[in-house]
Amino acid sequence: MKVPEPRKLSSGTWFLQLRLGGVSIPVSAATAKECKRQAALIKAEHMAGRRRQTRSELTLREVCQKYISRKEKAGASPETIRGYDVILRNRFQAVMDQPVSSKIDWQKAYDADAATLKPKTMMNTWGFIRTACRVELGLELPEITPLVRDRTEHAFLDPDQIKAFIAEIHGGPQEIALLLLLHSCRSSEVQGLTWDNVDLKNNRIHITQTMVRGKDGKRVTKDRTKTEESDRFIPIFIPELKEALEAVEDKTGRVVPYNPNSVYHQANVVCRRLGFPEVGQHGLRHSFASLCYSLEVPLRITMKLGGWKNEKVVSDIYTHLDKVHVGQQIAKLEQFFTPKKENAN
Repeated sequence: MKVPEPRKLSSGTWFLQLRLGGVSIPVSAATAKECKRQAALIKAEHMAGRRRQTRSELTLREVCQKYISRKEKAGASPETIRGYDVILRNRFQAVMDQPVSSKIDWQKAYDADAATLKPKTMMNTWGFIRTACRVELGLELPEITPLVRDRTEHAFLDPDQIKAFIAEIHGGPQEIALLLLLHSCRSSEVQGLTWDNVDLKNNRIHITQTMVRGKDGKRVTKDRTKTEESDRFIPIFIPELKEALEAVEDKTGRVVPYNPNSVYHQANVVCRRLGFPEVGQHGLRHSFASLCYSLEVPLRITMKLGGWKNEKVVSDIYTHLDKVHVGQQIAKLEQFFTPKKENAN
């Protein structure tokens, strides 16, 4: 029986769409042969009058695939589609192939992933699944209770460590990328920066675009920043960055033409060498906020320079540092009132 030829999705799953009796029926399987077999069986049953798939029979995977296809046609960014595809391949796998109309224990399915993943990852995952079911089926999934775990603070460098870090990377690999991160740039902003946005005469950098990974894993340039606040001018305040930029002979194309993974690796190699916490790329951006706190830069100025839209992110860094500062002052008070031990000799 003739059925459409399946196509292979980036997830590795084979997929085709049947149109029977005015109803679109998605069919997916691990192999092209199995996909066509299932499609032929569904079509045969339909023609025999024994079966017509309704929307309530769709599995969670099929619902998610339909929603992803809808968003692709609507022009969603490659980074967004890639994120959806990651969820489809890796999250809620115990229930992905169950009909959404069946008695799925959503809380149990959520908790299985939440035990090992970050709260933000789970929030994005659950938001995607709920939206897909609402849009494709008109179905509102029940509320779930997020798993509460101890929050871990993201590691970053203090002002003294920042100075030592800059001295250590001077003239070495990835120096420009690492110094851009210390200027508050996000990794995607570092990757997307081009020389026409570097103004060495006026000592500033204009952040206007980013580079992200698309669904196929390839890097794609976006002619916009993460948020409206992220489109900003950053003053070059670390002399070593200007020196490194001026030393580059070919000032065309991308400023940082190497893989972000190598930047992340180099950041941690340097941190290990110095005996500092391994902060990665994001930790260097947070180190900028740490420096602003130490220099008593107002919160709103720090947000403006770093392109932060959400005050809570910077506020949390400031609050954490404030606790550290209070602890240091208490230690000084205790030391003042503690009698000094007399020399045994």
